[in-house]
Amino acid sequence: MIAFLASLIFLSAGILFLALIRNRPPWARVVFLTSLTAGCVLSFISAVYSLVTQASFAFDGHWAWPWGEFYVGLDTLSAVFLLAVTILCFLAGLYGVGYLKEGCGPEKDLSGHFCLYLVLLLSLVLVVTARNAVLFLLAWEAMSVSSYFLITHYDDKEDVRQAGLLYLVATHVGTFCLWVMFILLGTRAGSMNFDQMTAAQFPLALSGVIFVLAILGFGVKAGFLPLHIWLPHAHPAAPSHVSAVLSGVMIKMGIYGIIRVIMLVKHFPEWCPMLLLGIGIISGVGGVLYALGQHEIKKLLAYHSIENIGIITLGLGTGLWAQLHQYQAIAAIGYAGALLHVFNHAMFKGLLFLSAGSVIRQTHTGEIDSLGGVMKYLPWTGVLFLIGSLAICGLPLFNGFISEWLVYRSLFEGLFSFPLEAVMLIGFAIIALALIGGLALMCFTKAFGAVFLGQARSPHALNLQENPRLMIAPMTLLAAICTWIGIFPNTMAAFCLKAAASISPAGKNVPDIENILRPMAGITLSLGLLTGLCFCLVLLRKMALRSLPVTRSETWGCGYRGSTPRMQYTASSFASPIVLLFREALCLRRSGSRPKQIFPERVHLASEVMDASEHFFWQRVYVWIREICSRLKIIQCGYAQMYVLYIFIFLFLILIWKVT
Repeated sequence: MIAFLASLIFLSAGILFLALIRNRPPWARVVFLTSLTAGCVLSFISAVYSLVTQASFAFDGHWAWPWGEFYVGLDTLSAVFLLAVTILCFLAGLYGVGYLKEGCGPEKDLSGHFCLYLVLLLSLVLVVTARNAVLFLLAWEAMSVSSYFLITHYDDKEDVRQAGLLYLVATHVGTFCLWVMFILLGTRAGSMNFDQMTAAQFPLALSGVIFVLAILGFGVKAGFLPLHIWLPHAHPAAPSHVSAVLSGVMIKMGIYGIIRVIMLVKHFPEWCPMLLLGIGIISGVGGVLYALGQHEIKKLLAYHSIENIGIITLGLGTGLWAQLHQYQAIAAIGYAGALLHVFNHAMFKGLLFLSAGSVIRQTHTGEIDSLGGVMKYLPWTGVLFLIGSLAICGLPLFNGFISEWLVYRSLFEGLFSFPLEAVMLIGFAIIALALIGGLALMCFTKAFGAVFLGQARSPHALNLQENPRLMIAPMTLLAAICTWIGIFPNTMAAFCLKAAASISPAGKNVPDIENILRPMAGITLSLGLLTGLCFCLVLLRKMALRSLPVTRSETWGCGYRGSTPRMQYTASSFASPIVLLFREALCLRRSGSRPKQIFPERVHLASEVMDASEHFFWQRVYVWIREICSRLKIIQCGYAQMYVLYIFIFLFLILIWKVT
């Protein structure tokens, strides 16, 4: 616990120093890197120690405020999330120093950005370790506000300001639901500390209300469909290292909150896991379908975050259903699959966002149809993006395969064990998970092929050079983690299974991790041998051709000699068959017309996928709220005397309420 408290001190000291340092960029970088490294390393050590020993630590500072106190603790559940936070935030922070250097000039002061980044990191650490509801909500608010300022780093752009405002409004609506939820929990338990809440008993009706509030409050942050409205706008607007943190760990705080509520309340109505499974199906399939129709690389990755949140929720729903019906082994596998996918998604989505940022930094565009042939100039970035793509598609030898396997395993176990009323929904979840995997594979084939392969489609993709080592090294480490867990999954899977055992009240009787992962060992070994054989054959071919002349020429075009970059598949045309198949659900809009003559004139054809929930629901809600606010402007008269009168009336009403 001493190492963890020391990490909080280092992060707090770094925030204080950066707030005081102005117009000294070298000092700001030194302070940022020192506090970031010390804070993350110490928190990482604490998390690993807790997972290895299964020990829980707590610290009550006795720094009391109304209904709250500085009470933090570390258990195996917190340790899994803390592990993801420290690894990704550390590597993304290193990447950010190199990413922001170009174009800023040596005199550009980034102390404010670095300070806010450390505030975000500190608040993330406190969210997963807080043991008091008020402290949790204070850390939650600090996380929301600091991430708003990081999202709006490029605030000279109108779309960035709009994305930041949308995020700020959405996250505070969710926070209001959390306040109501914790007030209900604290009133019933007689305390705002999580220990007393865990010991309290909650009626099923109240448990259902608390669960709905948790889904609304935490679901906005997690990006559940249709509460995801802020996510596709904020991720592309933010700097790429901030996008990696937002997608990799910040949206997982919503998942952490739901799991923590499950641990506090324990008993729920049977419709609660059904709701989770339904949200997982809709978010997973909807997220990947919307991603297929995107033309901007970071917006595509943002929708894939929604898809992976859906996969995590499928594991949670299965685990909660099994917990309520005393299938403890299935509950442990479902929760473990969800937790492992939380960690895995943080690694490969962080890698993908950092790789996308590497491309954007050099080409100054994220439009997929404006790129092409980037692999020739950014080989490291291309290979690392490919590794992230293979991992997010759930292919063997990479970490996404392991966690999705555990989710599949829990679903199939439930299919043969659960009562009839749950079997149909479990069957839909299995079909949805298979559909998600296939569509994700197609989506990243489109993204990687259109961006990195072929010929350059515009001047943006010409005359590039690989990014500095300070950016490549963090990406390489993330790729190494993705590969390590894919080939040697036992360690991380065992950690997640230990954390899963602490969620369910009777979750100590869990299966052995060796038995769960044994079917994957043969797949991993076979594919590993096949990959090694392919590598040896490529090496032998390279050695054999070393003494022979090698010439390079264009790919054979079936006798056609007038090919141009415009004749390549675009991202839109590649995804067109699937997008057209789901055009009603995706609200596909097409403008222009196809060529009709043998020698056609210049034509224009464009397609756009609209977010149905945003277009048909949230925009109308926005207009409605705006009209109400415009009518309420009458109370803003501009006279200080009236504002003092408002305060007096409010205090008078409170006094009457308290007396009566």
